[in-house]
Amino acid sequence: MKAVDVVREHLRINRLGFAEYEDMIELANRVDVSRVAGVLNSIVELFLAGEGDMIDSLSDGAQADFVVPLGMCGRMLAGGDYSALELVAAACTVRYAAEPHVSEFSGSLVQMLAQLPR
Repeated sequence: MKAVDVVREHLRINRLGFAEYEDMIELANRVDVSRVAGVLNSIVELFLAGEGDMIDSLSDGAQADFVVPLGMCGRMLAGGDYSALELVAAACTVRYAAEPHVSEFSGSLVQMLAQLPR
């Protein structure tokens, strides 16, 4: 028996550049928006507000996969103009992008990522 890849269709790409999926609507209604924003902001500050040591310690693949959506989140959080659904889409994207690279991350970063919705 051959495994079949499941392809999820997104509803739309929001104005901030993140894909939104149907299950995110319910998730956005259940999460503590300020908590999710706080965790995301902590991750952004850890990576992007530092001296670049964290980014430089990552492989090229991890930098390409993880740092780009994290930078998009940083701009979103700095702007402050986002909905709960946009925040959830951003948080899910960051977590999804990070998952293949967790072996490169510190334990504290892995713990922060685990707090993000998926």
